[in-house]
Amino acid sequence: MTEDRTEQLIRDVFADQAARAVDGREVLDTLRGKPRRRYGLVLATAAVVVVIAAVATFVIPEVFRRSAPPAADQPQQNTVQPTSVLVGGLDAEGRTDTLALAQVHEDGAVSLVSLPRDSWVHLPEGPPLRISQVRKFFDTDKLLDVVRDLTGVQPEHYAFVDMAAFADLADAVGGVRVCLNAPAEDPYAGVDLPAGEQVVTGDAALGFVRQRHGLPNGDFDRVKRAQVFLQGVVAKLGDADLTELVDAVAGRLQTDPGLDLLGLAGQLAAAPSLHVGTIPITDGAHEVPGAGSVVAVDPAQVTEYVGGIKGTPPVDGVPCVN
Repeated sequence: MTEDRTEQLIRDVFADQAARAVDGREVLDTLRGKPRRRYGLVLATAAVVVVIAAVATFVIPEVFRRSAPPAADQPQQNTVQPTSVLVGGLDAEGRTDTLALAQVHEDGAVSLVSLPRDSWVHLPEGPPLRISQVRKFFDTDKLLDVVRDLTGVQPEHYAFVDMAAFADLADAVGGVRVCLNAPAEDPYAGVDLPAGEQVVTGDAALGFVRQRHGLPNGDFDRVKRAQVFLQGVVAKLGDADLTELVDAVAGRLQTDPGLDLLGLAGQLAAAPSLHVGTIPITDGAHEVPGAGSVVAVDPAQVTEYVGGIKGTPPVDGVPCVN
């Protein structure tokens, strides 16, 4: 069997770790790049924790599949463990600039539902406010409660990443393919891109994800860009340098103690489909005295949508966005 460089790297790492008998929990702490904080902190976009898990999904399982006995000689077991992870990107002030609910369903399908940052939500205790402000002014537990009440799904885990990691992530995979319906130029986000299909890296990739000024649908278009970026990263994982990719995000991720990234990767490895969407809104420019324009949402509608996301068409290719 001829092994490519990535497979050999994985084998060398496994051999070295086995020789030193390293505790698996220490390995996960090292990958996270920093001690766990009480408030904890992926995805995809959304998403970077999903990307890290997908690294193991596309590389590590393949090594074992090629060296394992024929499937017919092994017992068939259903190893799907349904789970839900709240993933988000943090801005410089600690707000959840992007937020999404990732789910692994009982049949193995994976869904990612975006929650617009200006969604006006009501806390179990306290005044209503934008969902992006909940974690900053309260804590992660409060945010988990808000997401549960809004979507009908209790997130079992959470993971957040510094938004600046998107630039490093794009570089680590050799650029991300995206498609724009029109030229994008915004000095606030630092983006200046032509229309059409193209590959973005570094600051251009970060600007692509962050822009909302000058877009026809404002933050809603930015949500779609984050989704497209995630899809583009996943498409490049097979050719990515594993070490560089891990280094690009290590230290920027914070997760809850119970989140097993490698276990999540195993779930994604068998995913038959990926479903991506955004929660329904009742008013995208709802005016609230003292708060300005926010996004009005109906928890009943959101819960119904999230419950049926698996029935929507799966992701196929990279669509053009505003």
